[in-house]
Amino acid sequence: MKLPYSLLMHVFYRSLVFSCLSAYFCLNLAGEDEGFLFFEKKIRPVFAQHCYECHSAKSEKLKANLLLDRKEGWIQGGDSGPAINPGKPENSMLMKAIGYHDNDLRMPPKRKLPVEAIRDIENWIAMGAPDPRNEPIGEDLGNDLLRAKAPEEGRKYWAFRPLSAPVIPSIENQNWPADPLDHFLLAKLEDQGLRPAQPADRQVLMRRIHFDLIGLPPSPEQIEDFLADSDPDAFSKVVDGLLASVSFGERWGRHWLDVARYADTTGGGRNKPFPNASLYREYVINSYNEDKPFDRFVREQIAGDLLHSSTDRESNENLTALGFMALGPHNYELQDKELLRMEIVDEQMSSVGRAFLGVTMGCARCHDHPFDPIPTSEYYALAGIFRSTNSMVMGNVANFVERELKDGHDGERKIHAKRQKALEEKLKNAESKLKKLVLPSDSMGILVDDSDADLVGEWKKSTFVKGYQGLGYIHDAAEGKGRKKVVFPANIKRSGIYEIQFSYTSGPNRSKSTPVSVFHRKGVKKVMVDQTKPPSIQGSFVSLGTFPFETGKRKVVTVSNEATSGNVIVDAIRLVPQFDSKEAHALNQKAERNLGLERERMQLQIMELKQSIELHKKHSPPQVVKVMSVSEREEAGDWHIHLRGGIRNLGPVVKRGFLAVATPVSRSPTPDIPAGASGRLQLADWVASIENPLTARVYVNRVWHHLFGRGIVRSTDNFGEMGDRPSHPKLLDHLAESFIRNGWSTKELVRKIVHSKAYRMASNGNAKAERNDPENQLFSRQNRRRLEAEAIRDAILTASGRLIPSRTNPNLARSIFLKIDRNQIPEMFNVFDYPNPGVVSGKRNVSSVPTQALFMLNSKFVLDETKATAERILAASEEMEDMQRIELAYILCLGRKPTREERSLALAYLDKSRGEVSEVDSWSGLIHGLFACIDFFYLN
Repeated sequence: MKLPYSLLMHVFYRSLVFSCLSAYFCLNLAGEDEGFLFFEKKIRPVFAQHCYECHSAKSEKLKANLLLDRKEGWIQGGDSGPAINPGKPENSMLMKAIGYHDNDLRMPPKRKLPVEAIRDIENWIAMGAPDPRNEPIGEDLGNDLLRAKAPEEGRKYWAFRPLSAPVIPSIENQNWPADPLDHFLLAKLEDQGLRPAQPADRQVLMRRIHFDLIGLPPSPEQIEDFLADSDPDAFSKVVDGLLASVSFGERWGRHWLDVARYADTTGGGRNKPFPNASLYREYVINSYNEDKPFDRFVREQIAGDLLHSSTDRESNENLTALGFMALGPHNYELQDKELLRMEIVDEQMSSVGRAFLGVTMGCARCHDHPFDPIPTSEYYALAGIFRSTNSMVMGNVANFVERELKDGHDGERKIHAKRQKALEEKLKNAESKLKKLVLPSDSMGILVDDSDADLVGEWKKSTFVKGYQGLGYIHDAAEGKGRKKVVFPANIKRSGIYEIQFSYTSGPNRSKSTPVSVFHRKGVKKVMVDQTKPPSIQGSFVSLGTFPFETGKRKVVTVSNEATSGNVIVDAIRLVPQFDSKEAHALNQKAERNLGLERERMQLQIMELKQSIELHKKHSPPQVVKVMSVSEREEAGDWHIHLRGGIRNLGPVVKRGFLAVATPVSRSPTPDIPAGASGRLQLADWVASIENPLTARVYVNRVWHHLFGRGIVRSTDNFGEMGDRPSHPKLLDHLAESFIRNGWSTKELVRKIVHSKAYRMASNGNAKAERNDPENQLFSRQNRRRLEAEAIRDAILTASGRLIPSRTNPNLARSIFLKIDRNQIPEMFNVFDYPNPGVVSGKRNVSSVPTQALFMLNSKFVLDETKATAERILAASEEMEDMQRIELAYILCLGRKPTREERSLALAYLDKSRGEVSEVDSWSGLIHGLFACIDFFYLN
């Protein structure tokens, strides 16, 4: 579609407005948490193991005046200046030292770091060297570097306090609340002398609730019905319908897949595909649609294989749920398998900690957690549970664990396999018998099959034309003329005269002059064979003549495809002795005739058996389906502390257990784990317990974040000391307690929140509230939120009318069903802040960059759907006027009718563009502008 200059300028202007305004409305959140996680997992252990001996406050003698046990140390640098230039590894002294690029500067001096460690440090510096260690240069880090807070002290922190139902606060404006949660927000607003925003416009609310609950825009008919419905329960009816829609699971399942670091490949160098990862995705979607209690959802993803299952379906769900444990971005090529095993354990612990508990445990891998009450001993108490879990299959390139699902076809498969084995055994016996038939005794001659010949060049095997010797014949496929040869050797046990016979299958597409050379005692004889003619001896052989031969193993015959046209066929040769009596010769000929008949019968039997086997395979029962999973390890048991994080620097053994600070005082953090068990079942019960102070708080905060654009705790994945404090701690506890009381139901939680007055507020607050609370910390108004990449794509496809519910066509299916290759994220997803699928992401970054506007301007996908939307509008009704079509365009794209000014601008644009382009292109330009505008990308 070629757009005129005026139209391009119009679209570009709208796109530019989008880019600039979104910079105002959004914060470009850098992935600081992700960088800190990388440091804790990959960098701190290397520094602790290889560098602290000479470059820490505890070094007996500090080398080069360089400290690497704190951020200020490498910033200040040592005798040679700053050790690291953040963002520029090529200009960093540290990279020069660990890379051994200078003989006078090598760190560590005794042995170079592993390649993986050097690569990790380079990547860390390239990402800006994020480092959470903020201790000043002069501070003593203690006798053992760090000491975690005691559990009693840690429980004073808000996140680790036991959960209880707070008293609903009193308020002045008793008419405003629609739900108890409104009391908590209004009480804070009234304390500040503020009042909440007005209710959102019904069109705005309709678009908001559709995207929030199902990730799709409302249809024009749904908008019209809602606006016309004067029933006080009109909004409730819409909510109930959306909660019951299968699209609810697709929308909210996508939120969880961010947390579960879902992808279809491992990423990294080999980038192995995850087989049937989509089954985990379907499990998540179905769990949300079925409103599976969240505590059950948690248990299944940690220890599904250990839960009781009453049906095959339940058993399969439990196994599939364990995909959560297997989805980590691991380097299965790593040759140090003990290191790989521990990296998998560390990643699983980090993911469970952040996904379910909102805590970062990686800091405790090398030393006690510097901020949260997590000692190293408790880190390895948990590690013992994960080490007792089988998460990989050993090999040169290791693999993830796969487990079979139940489908009720086991009996059929056993019967089918038994029948298959019997048929294959019959075939094997028949082929063996046939081979013996073509190996006659010396008195009948010496037969050499093509399978025993030496081949030069590529020859094709075939059994297409019957009458061959052995198990088939070969041909040159009429290719590579002059470059292919077959050499037949023979073991001649008696000197004398032999007739040399050559076997082939004839046909009209064969070579008419195939050169066959016989190597005998007196020299070489070359014979040209016309393979279009049937062989004259028993329909299988032609005579090449009689020749004298000495005893011994030697080359006897060569067949070449030089200077031939058509297919050269090679089957076998036969040496028939000419020194026996006439009577013996006659008997041999009779035996050969009988042998030929028996051979043909066996060849027919073999052909029928092969057909039976193929037919049997076609009617086989469904193949067993396997899912990525984990299992109990035979060598389950407690494990050592890794001193300074070194996998071979083992300290004392610690009993398997949990975080004491999140365990009720009345219970032990080290439960009794049955012999041979990993402890995963006990861990799952602990995480999903109503007594765990973190799990419910973390989850309801994420739900609030998805409905308000910001959590009550902004740091959705970090409830620790380094995370944000809750703006409304009592509201958070009210939601968590209500969530548990309602059976851990996500749908009831969502229903509760969206029916509140708080959710239904407009995003434009009153002047005083916006002035006194510019960041909307008090939730005096709804937050204006940009749609995610998937919602943008799905909204475009919905507007064009081409979105399909089926997964069969990924180009037109919902975005959740697109393949996520960790090494090649879809372009649109990357442009619009798709999260790193290798880490837990409860909150997406929101950026505003020029590439977003350029993508909307130039993307083939956007241009194609723009045209399809224009065609849909033009095809709606021939009787429609431009004004009606403009209204339809706005409703399809923006979920609202145009203002009077927008109608005038659209009409003026259409009138001007029609003189330059076709009607479809004219409307396409208008749609393109709507797709590029702020109101399309944002929820008000």
